[in-house]
Amino acid sequence: MRRNPHRWRAIESRLGRAMNAWVATVRPDHTPHLLPVWFVWLDNVFYFVAATDSEQFYNLHGNQSISVTLPDAERVIIIEGEAHASNHQTTQKLADYFYGKYEFDFTQDREVSWRLVEVTPKRILAWGDGYDKEGIELL
Repeated sequence: MRRNPHRWRAIESRLGRAMNAWVATVRPDHTPHLLPVWFVWLDNVFYFVAATDSEQFYNLHGNQSISVTLPDAERVIIIEGEAHASNHQTTQKLADYFYGKYEFDFTQDREVSWRLVEVTPKRILAWGDGYDKEGIELL
């Protein structure tokens, strides 16, 4: 799919600046579980952290399908993809990004065990961004 480079830069800019997103995972009974998260968008991958004892992290063990959206209902961005726990090298790299954005070092938290989760987009939808005539599917 050919992307409009101006639209794509605007989408990446919004994903880079946004402070929160909503993440939907799938429970074992196939019902959705929705939770707000802090995140980092880097190199076309969406990263967030999940507590290892959370329902969200448990859900990802059985079903890696995930949906992500920014909280803006007027200028919508939805990412659908697969989520996986990141490797040690990626975790160390992204810990710096999370600290820079949120002053939160999830690798040093002694009260909660966090895992970095990376979401590889399979589909990205957007509308309300002034490019609706081009369609809503970007990826």
